[in-house]
Amino acid sequence: MTTEKLILVAEDDPTIRRILGDALAGAGYAVLSAADGRAALGLLLREPIDLALLDINMPEIDGFRLLRLIQRECPGTPSIILTAHGDEQERVRGLELGADDYVVKPFSMAELLARVAAVLRRSAGRHLATAQRFSFPGGVLDGATHGACAADGSPLPLTEREFELFRYFLSHPDRLLPQEELLLRVWGSRTPAARTRTVAVTLTRLRDKLPPAAAACFENVRGRGYRWNSPAPPTP
Repeated sequence: MTTEKLILVAEDDPTIRRILGDALAGAGYAVLSAADGRAALGLLLREPIDLALLDINMPEIDGFRLLRLIQRECPGTPSIILTAHGDEQERVRGLELGADDYVVKPFSMAELLARVAAVLRRSAGRHLATAQRFSFPGGVLDGATHGACAADGSPLPLTEREFELFRYFLSHPDRLLPQEELLLRVWGSRTPAARTRTVAVTLTRLRDKLPPAAAACFENVRGRGYRWNSPAPPTP
């Protein structure tokens, strides 16, 4: 690992902040730290942050509000939220606001580093030029620009994870995709599907951003997974 990747650690507990910073630095990352959300936002606006680790319960600006500001001011910056053990509502809300992943306290440093590496790998993918373009009802998904737009050319504000999930569906049309496969291929996670709502939350958020005709192509096969149903060709 090189120090090319710059990680922001936003955590108000000084002990946890130090432990996280030491572990990330030991893994070869460059690290910036912030003790509150306002300081974290300042660093995000000034520095080329590659990934933000955000505690939810921070003073000044909490993690949820900071996620909203990242989406508005620093679009495309990946984030991982640090949440309390057993607080499913925090995890779901964080994903709804655009977080790429979450780690539950207390966590092992090995798990944290693995999740950081996985998110950075997915993030790096958006910088790779690719000829992949997918048309869908009402718009186009373009792998070269790592973006999507509606038929009138207006951009669709997809997060990195929403983009990757949509691209995976479009790459596997008309095939039932189990939640376990989506978790592994899109999130790099082997968490049992029964223990997480990650796929459902992200897919709901994605559908809300797409034209209605495209959103209608998704099928929830209860208890088995999801399918992207190719739209019927137009009648001549």
